[in-house]
Amino acid sequence: MALNNRETSVRWWSLGRGDIDATVAQVGFNLAQMIIPVFLLAPVGLSLEFSVGHLLPGYALGFLLGSLGLTALAVRLRRREARQNVTAHVYGNNVPAIIAYTLSIVLPVYLQTHDPIVAWQTGAAAVVWTGLFKLAAAPFAGVVRRFIPVPASMTVFGAAMYSYLALVLLQRVFDNPLVGLIALAIVTVSVLANVPITRWRIPPFIMAWLVPLAVAMLIGYVHPKWEGLSFQLPLVASLGPIRGLMLALPYLSVIVPMSIYQILQDIAAVEGATAASDNYDARSVVACHALATIVCGAAGSVITPVVYALHPPYKAVGARIGFAIWTPIILLAVVMSGLTLFIAQLFPWPILAAMIAYVSVGVGIATLRRVEPKYLAAVLLGFVLPAGAVVAAAVNSALPALKLSASNPAVQGALNHSIYWQSVQGLGSGFLFLVLVVAALITELIDRHFARASIWCLTAAVFSWLGLMHSPIFRWGAQPSYAGGWIAAGAIVFSARWWRGDRPQS
Repeated sequence: MALNNRETSVRWWSLGRGDIDATVAQVGFNLAQMIIPVFLLAPVGLSLEFSVGHLLPGYALGFLLGSLGLTALAVRLRRREARQNVTAHVYGNNVPAIIAYTLSIVLPVYLQTHDPIVAWQTGAAAVVWTGLFKLAAAPFAGVVRRFIPVPASMTVFGAAMYSYLALVLLQRVFDNPLVGLIALAIVTVSVLANVPITRWRIPPFIMAWLVPLAVAMLIGYVHPKWEGLSFQLPLVASLGPIRGLMLALPYLSVIVPMSIYQILQDIAAVEGATAASDNYDARSVVACHALATIVCGAAGSVITPVVYALHPPYKAVGARIGFAIWTPIILLAVVMSGLTLFIAQLFPWPILAAMIAYVSVGVGIATLRRVEPKYLAAVLLGFVLPAGAVVAAAVNSALPALKLSASNPAVQGALNHSIYWQSVQGLGSGFLFLVLVVAALITELIDRHFARASIWCLTAAVFSWLGLMHSPIFRWGAQPSYAGGWIAAGAIVFSARWWRGDRPQS
């Protein structure tokens, strides 16, 4: 069916108000998060010049490739269904992976070798491996999507982008209360309460960026330092990342769980898009993401992209397809002009965190609307499970800055006595797997599918034994106590078919 005249009057690449808002938010998120490795590694001796020149540029190239693929899928859906309100998938860098690969791969390699080139090669190779794992999984994404109950996949979607995202980043509103609360007030009034800004309906995220930014510069909270233009290729012209593939093999304990987590998030993003009436093929989405990830690593980046599970809130704000093509073009221009650090300073965290408040609320609402009321117990429990990952991420980020190590027995003892560190790690390691298992288990029990519920318990036991869940290390026999606990839980769940009290007496 062809698009009618009214529908062809708006080109897919045009920027409406919603696309402008989405572009502002996406450029800000990607730039602010892209430079995280630079500042995490600066205290141990990696210079800003080396990090900006090696760790970052390749991401812009891979991000452009992945965005082009996701844009093509959206354009095809728009033409197939003859409607112009199709929204493209939201794409960007992945904070959990950025932190994990920086602190668990690049940092230890550098501390061991004191060679920034080897550390960079290993980190970039880890990104290539991540893309290869995702590419191998892409043909089975549809099968996985059908196997996982919708309440479980939507709970993973909500836990990743509502609970975890909000708990990790929302407190940054108060990095500067004046700036953050001004931004939050504009977002609350104009987006959450849906009060248009003037009769011309100025895009609210533009105002939530520019007004608090002006205040931040006036009070000296933001003072961007201009260092001029300097042309830079969006890649490092080296075969180092390919040569580093063997160097990265010892770090599969980090790479494999992160790869599976990203595949699950892609599938959750597809579920979120379906809830917002845009039905994409999960295999195509994962394949686009996988190829883009391989390009990121091969081009030298230690940053992996991911499909954000943010489709419903972006669609609600009016974003369509235009933002998906203009965001990577702007990011590529920023990187190639050597302005990455300068532009990133124009998106301080208090402003971005205020925008994240809207995103988090939108994801939570979409999750609850997509799930039938009888399954809400699974969703609500799944929403609180990321708490362990939030605490673990905060501690793991803080310890290197304090020149401490969690492997030190004295530090471990203090953490265990103060915040029950062993339990926090058990809850936080592979937390999305835990959310998936618990939500699927409760869903199957509510539907009285006791055999399926027990299979999820056995799956959790396998994950625990391999270290994909409850363990920061991927190895055989990683967490035997957790594996035994899940096997016992599976036996109890399976036996419930014989002790049900709701079955009528014959």
